[in-house]
Parts: sequence; structure tokens; C-alpha cells
Amino acid sequence: MYKLNVIEVLDMARKHRNNGAAMQSSAELCYADAVTLCLQSRFEASRHRAIKSLGYSVGVFHPDYQAAKEEI
Repeated sequence: MYKLNVIEVLDMARKHRNNGAAMQSSAELCYADAVTLCLQSRFEASRHRAIKSLGYSVGVFHPDYQAAKEEI
């Protein structure tokens, strides 16, 4: 299993951030942080915030969260 890169994780977080979850505002804030960090070339920090966004928007048992969380 390979580790998803920051762009793949950001794309997943973007896709799920406005899904009407109870923690939607937290998901959106984490996503915004992730984009800012990526633009600053802080890729690992960006990836971490995007994963946190996914946790808020879809939960830790969702397949996309699990795929993003996977390590090498």
C-alpha cells in the first residue's frame, strides 16, 4: 500500500467538506488550513490538516479517511 500524496488527500477532503456533517465547520477550517499550508510548501502539515478535515466530515471509519491515513 502506498501513501497518498498531499494533492490526493486534499482532493478527497475538498470532495467531502460540504457534506452537511455535524462537524462541517471544523472540516472546512481544517481544509482551508491544509490549502494554505500546501501553498507554503509545507506538504506534510498540509496532508495532516486535510486528513483531520476528512475525520470531521466523514468520520474515521470511512474508506476515504482510512485510505488517506494509510502509511507506507
